[in-house]
Amino acid sequence: MRYVISIKGGVDIEMPMGKINNPINMEMRISQQIVSCDADQAMIKVIIDHVSADKNVPAESLPKTGVASTMQMDSLGTVRWVGGNAAWQGAEHSMMRFPEQALEVGDSWVQRVEESSGAATAFHTRYCFAGCAEENASLMIFSTELFSAHPDDPAGGLIGKGIFSYDESEKWIHGCSNHIEYRYRMPMPDNSGAFFTTSTVLQIEMERLA
Repeated sequence: MRYVISIKGGVDIEMPMGKINNPINMEMRISQQIVSCDADQAMIKVIIDHVSADKNVPAESLPKTGVASTMQMDSLGTVRWVGGNAAWQGAEHSMMRFPEQALEVGDSWVQRVEESSGAATAFHTRYCFAGCAEENASLMIFSTELFSAHPDDPAGGLIGKGIFSYDESEKWIHGCSNHIEYRYRMPMPDNSGAFFTTSTVLQIEMERLA
């Protein structure tokens, strides 16, 4: 199975001495192969086949072509990277785990976003089963909402929305689309009385290739 992943947007930094713009425009093509599988879990090899980006993106910051990673996935979709995490970039907001109970249209659940190591982050994603696609009854559609903290935490807020599709007949991801926006205000490292603000806007698309 092969996918194309595009990440567009940018990270802007506002400081007392001015503003720095860091646009992002990157495309990555990956292939996945099931190495082993049993009733409880599968081992999947992920290879980066191609990476392209704007010239302003330093080459050393890009994922390396040809690098293979290995992820372990259980029957509910829980992912653990057991051999590298080169293909992780941009995917941490799209690692959906199915609940144990059968789903009905309108069912929703909240899942904490994890780093590639499995460590928990402050971010949470709420998934909602929206039903099946009209043109393909085996394609399950989920709406997603990304929060900077748990949705019940008044200190957090909604920072992203998206759509996630899963092919029930093939038991595999079909694609996803996420739009993310958030801002952070932090003290300057060398002057605690001054602050800088980072503004992140990302559009992340993943599509399965024929």
